[in-house]
Amino acid sequence: MSMRRRHFLAGTAALGGAIGSSGVAPLLAQQGPVFMDYTEQQLDQAYDQAVWEPQLNELQAYDSTSSAAVRKVLPPRTERYGKSDIELIDIFTPANASGVPIMVYIHGGAWLYNSRLDASFPAPTVVGRGAAYLTPDFNNVKQARLPDMIEQCRSAVEWAVRNAASFGGDPNRVYISGHSSGSHLASCVLITDWTTRGLPADTIKGAMLMSGMYELYPAMLSSRGKYVQITPQELDAASAMRHLCMVSCPVVVANGDRESPEFRRQSTVLADALQGMGRLAARTELFATNHFQVPQRLSKPDSELSQTLYALMKI
Repeated sequence: MSMRRRHFLAGTAALGGAIGSSGVAPLLAQQGPVFMDYTEQQLDQAYDQAVWEPQLNELQAYDSTSSAAVRKVLPPRTERYGKSDIELIDIFTPANASGVPIMVYIHGGAWLYNSRLDASFPAPTVVGRGAAYLTPDFNNVKQARLPDMIEQCRSAVEWAVRNAASFGGDPNRVYISGHSSGSHLASCVLITDWTTRGLPADTIKGAMLMSGMYELYPAMLSSRGKYVQITPQELDAASAMRHLCMVSCPVVVANGDRESPEFRRQSTVLADALQGMGRLAARTELFATNHFQVPQRLSKPDSELSQTLYALMKI
């Protein structure tokens, strides 16, 4: 048995058997395994949130409607961080902000859906503690290749650092977060060599990664690989688990206890690795919480997740 296979099996064991004992969404085993003990159909289901949450549409609508409500009472300043029309970033700040910490949040949506307009809902929680909250737009995977999306997210964070003074932020206190595919993108930002961009190696001071994919190999074996076309070299570069030596800041790893087995396993494996490196700030598995409810906890200032974010940012 290879080292990689033993590593993934250990992650599954930590979940108490994952799909075998969940009793959720019956999975058929009509063929041999394609990854660990998953058949192709099981792996597809393990990366498909619709299988695990029947109220998916209602939960996703929350992000849009709550974000629209936030934008009415707390209108953001919108700037361009790149040359293309979509490369815009919303900036929410406290009144008379000066030298405040910065949180850059990267939205999720299976690399296919959503925009910065759906990611305004955490702004009051962050701004209410005296920090700036920024969220960028970027192409989806139908419009651009995944490596280009990663580059856009890196460029948005770089813009926030270089232009922090223009909105009252502190370039020396920049944090990142993301959810689902946005957490994957944020993890790729986390492993950036900022020195090649003329910025300090420790440009990112902390990260909150929520319900993401940090090793793309199994995800690309699933049905997601049909619409995300990347080369083996690009897959390697876009798998943060393979480049944790680049992580130089504390990281919070969060997920819900009602997520699909692969999203739970990926979070567990990442957290275990970061803990062994002394980089794990907190491991948070939210009780009675599905995939889509995880970031929504950030709309409540007194939630466990918000309190964990405050501790990470020291606000």
